[in-house]
This record gives sequence, structure tokens and C-alpha cells, in this order.
Amino acid sequence: MFTTMLGYVLLGVQKLYNLFISRAKPSAHQFSNMKEFQEIQERAYRYTDFSDHLVTLFEETLSAQPKLIVELGTRGGDSTYVLERAARLCQADFVSVDIEDCSKVATYDRWYFVKSDDIEFAKRFSAWCREKGLPEHIDVLFIDSSHFYEHTCQEIEAWFPHLSEKAKAVFHDTNLKRIYFRKDGSMGIAWNNRRGVIRAIEEYFSTVFQEKKDFRDTRPGWRIKHLAYCAGFTVLEKLGKNRE
Repeated sequence: MFTTMLGYVLLGVQKLYNLFISRAKPSAHQFSNMKEFQEIQERAYRYTDFSDHLVTLFEETLSAQPKLIVELGTRGGDSTYVLERAARLCQADFVSVDIEDCSKVATYDRWYFVKSDDIEFAKRFSAWCREKGLPEHIDVLFIDSSHFYEHTCQEIEAWFPHLSEKAKAVFHDTNLKRIYFRKDGSMGIAWNNRRGVIRAIEEYFSTVFQEKKDFRDTRPGWRIKHLAYCAGFTVLEKLGKNRE
């Protein structure tokens, strides 16, 4: 009962707080003539725990000029919506993996949906790609699945060997907590995963990050960019042989 009542109280506080924010602050909009950018911008107007990062994901993906994009965790399809448009522009193959049936989320003719546990699928990923005639190395890997520490560690271990030399590995919910704030100051309600995702990244690099603030960092073979707002968004970019 306490948890339910607390949830109702938080939702009420969130509604009132965001109403105040929307009246107190003018909206900051980005403009572009690109149709895909405008579509993503329009979708980002709807407040979610990922809305602030839709445009960033699009830009990060386009800049990688990927041949193969893989998404772990589809849910309602926000990230799929973005990655599908980036894939069309780059003429890339795009694979989404989720334990639920999300096979109707996208319509891109080079999109493949796999209903599977992502750790199990990773074991047969290379053979599956060969069967489909797809590239075997991933240029953009987007991880937004369970958000648990142990599972995220397993995903890193299972999927990073499939990354190309120029790959980007992108993580959502790297600053996940009960209450989070978006870039415009509006409030959102989530859950506390005990730093699960960022802790798994820390373990991979044998370091500690301060995820409550934006930061940039470099580690051997990697460039790291972290955005703290809207539940957190972290981009790990591999530094290939000619990019270190």
C-alpha cells in the first residue's frame, strides 16, 4: 500500500512540477530541413525517459555511417523508430532483439526482428548473419534491455566481440533512479536499478564514473561520452587503428 500511495504522490508531484516548468520555460527547438530529423524531433516532444536522447541517438548513428546496426531491447519502439530512419539513410542492415514480440514495430525492408534472449542469440549471431547474408561485425550497438547489472555485464561480454573496429556501443539508463530530470528541467518517474548499467560499464573499464554529471573520457581503445539527464545516455566509441 505504501509503495502504491507513494507512486500516486510522485505522479501527482510530477504532473504539477512539469506544468510549472512548461509555463516558466520556453521550449528549445532544433531545426533541420531533413525529413527524418523533423520526424524524430516531433516524437521527442512527447515526454518519456528517452525523449531527450532520440535526436542524439540519430546523430551518433549517422556519424558512424554503419553497415550493420543492432538493438538489444525494443519495448515501445522509440529507439527502433530512430535507428530505422538512420538505417534507411545509411542503407544499413538493422537487427532488433527482444524477448517480447515486437515484430510490427518497424517497416524497413532491411530490418530483422529476433524474438530471443539476447545473450543466447549472441552465441549464434555470426552464423545467423552468414545465413542472412549480413555483415558479421556491428557498427552501432544500442543496449536498452533489462538495465540490471548482471545482465548488462553479460551483454557486454557476449556482444562486444561482435563489434567492428569503428563501432559505437550506446547505452541508455546509465543514470537511472527513482526521480530523474530532463534537459528542460521537467521531471520523470522511473525506478532505482542500483546503478546497474553504469556499474557494468565501470567494471568493463576497471574504473569509477560520476554519472550524475555529463562527462567525456578516454580509455585504452575507447572514447566515452556521457549525458546525465533523462535517465542517462552513454556512448562508447571504439578508436580503431587509425583513430587513436
